[in-house]
This record gives sequence, structure tokens and C-alpha cells, in this order.
Amino acid sequence: MLDTILMGIDLGAGSLKVTIITADGQLLGSASSDVRTDTPHPGWAEQGPDAWYRALCGAVPAALKTAGLGAGDVGAVSFSAGAHTPVLLDADNRVIRPAILWSDQRSPAETAELIEQAGDMIHATSFNKPAPTWTLPQLKWLGKHEPDAVARTKRVLVAKDYLRFRLTDCWHTDRVDAVGTMMTDTKASTWSPELCALIDWDMDTLPPIVEPTAIVGEVTVQGAAESGLAAGTPVVAGTMDTAAECYGAGAVDAGHCTI
Repeated sequence: MLDTILMGIDLGAGSLKVTIITADGQLLGSASSDVRTDTPHPGWAEQGPDAWYRALCGAVPAALKTAGLGAGDVGAVSFSAGAHTPVLLDADNRVIRPAILWSDQRSPAETAELIEQAGDMIHATSFNKPAPTWTLPQLKWLGKHEPDAVARTKRVLVAKDYLRFRLTDCWHTDRVDAVGTMMTDTKASTWSPELCALIDWDMDTLPPIVEPTAIVGEVTVQGAAESGLAAGTPVVAGTMDTAAECYGAGAVDAGHCTI
């Protein structure tokens, strides 16, 4: 294993991309695999989490091939993806329904109800105003229209965390993606009982919150067999795509911005 070689896996709206670099940023190889968005009704946007993982398992070996590397050469792996994309898992860790994307606009009524019910509290706690792009209104919609799916839910993960879970069996989210759910006390970086209570959401389904830079697990034997990575490869939590973009552009201090 070469600890100066790193792999980044990014799930975008239209494809999953794998990039392999050196620790100082030299590009060694990359590959991508398309993912499909379904729109079963006007304003809806959904994707299949299992399709994301299939895309990962195709793109990882392809990226290693372009870099001329073996699985054991990768020193660590991390993830980014779009936020506000809840994946509901049942007691057997199976996906219950397609993931609602951040671009989905099915929940304006639920958004309006949350604003009327507790708009000021939501803003003060989450540092954001309710809109259909956030997970809180999305889950409220599911509670109203798909209560059986909610009743079966034992775990909730956002997109990058689901992919990492498939590779490691480790269940976490980072504090930036947690903010994207609109279900946290943002200042404290903890899940908010008050926000979860607004939609009667079971907080036991929510993962531990860690720093984006935390090493949260290793690729399992099964994850290695499926993905083409080496078992035991360290896996870092990662973060939402916008935060990763800012970091990659060097906007890391007060007064910096990206365009």
C-alpha cells in the first residue's frame, strides 16, 4: 500500500466519478460511470442507491487501470456527493425506496407547514430556512404519503454515507452533510430533538456525526470483492460536494469565496 496515493469518489447528479491522485495533488487516473435520475411525476427527482453502488464498483477498477495501479496501492479512500439525499434502510440494511434528490420539488406544502409551525425555530437551530431541497421537508412528505416506508426505516444515510457504508459496514455522517438534513443543532453539531420532533422522526435512525477528515473504517472483505479496492484500505468520512469544492479551491479561511 502506498500511503501517498489517494482515491476520491464523487457522486454527482449524472455520474459517479473516481479520481486517483498523489498527496500533493498530481492526477494519476480517473474514470466515471453514469447514473440515471427518474422523474415518475412532475417535479420529482429520484435515484436508486443500489445503482450508485454498481456505478462505484464499475468505476473503481477502471480508474485503477487508467492509473496503472493495483488495489493495494491506494493508501486511503474518501467520498463526496450532493447533500439532502436521504437513503432509508430497513432492519436488514436494504434500501426501502429510491432516494429523493436535492433537486426534487415534491414538498412545497410540507415546507409551508414547517414554516408556519416553527419557521423561526428552524432557522435559529439549523441556520437555514425550510425549502423543498432540504431533508426535513422531504421526510415530512414521506411520513404523510408513504408512512409504511417510514415505519420500516431503521437507518437513514445521505448519498455518500450510503456508499461508504456499503464498503465498510460503518454507519456515520459528517457534520457538514448533517447540516444539510435540516435536522441538526448546527452550532452544537448534534442532532436536534426539537427539529426531529416536528416530523415525529425517530432519532435512533440517525447516524453518529463525525468530522469530514475522520477515518471511520476500512474496506471490508465483501466491499473489496465487490469494488476492486483492497480489504483493509482506510476510509475517510468525506463531506458534501459544495464543501469539498470550496476546500479544493483553497477557500478555507474567513473572507475567502469561490465563484
